[in-house]
Amino acid sequence: MFLVMHRTQSLDFGIVVEGEVEMMLDDGSRTRLGRGDIAVQRATMHAWRNPSPDSWARMVFVLQDTKPLVVGGQRLGEELGRGTEGIPPSGNDD
Repeated sequence: MFLVMHRTQSLDFGIVVEGEVEMMLDDGSRTRLGRGDIAVQRATMHAWRNPSPDSWARMVFVLQDTKPLVVGGQRLGEELGRGTEGIPPSGNDD
């Protein structure tokens, strides 16, 4: 399975509408979300995965543009991850 660890320069609200979804963060943590659960994140490296081999899952996302996040003097901008070379940037990382 190909998972894309990525980061957006935004405040993200992800709501599980149906099924189960696993959120993975770059520190190795995994959180399983079910129908009605909400994930809120800002500038985290993350990936999403449907843990079920035979059931579908659906999420709705609302992304709000934010100012760049600076941690330890380093600006954390948009990072689309490996395998996304053909996807254009959002443009909010300028």
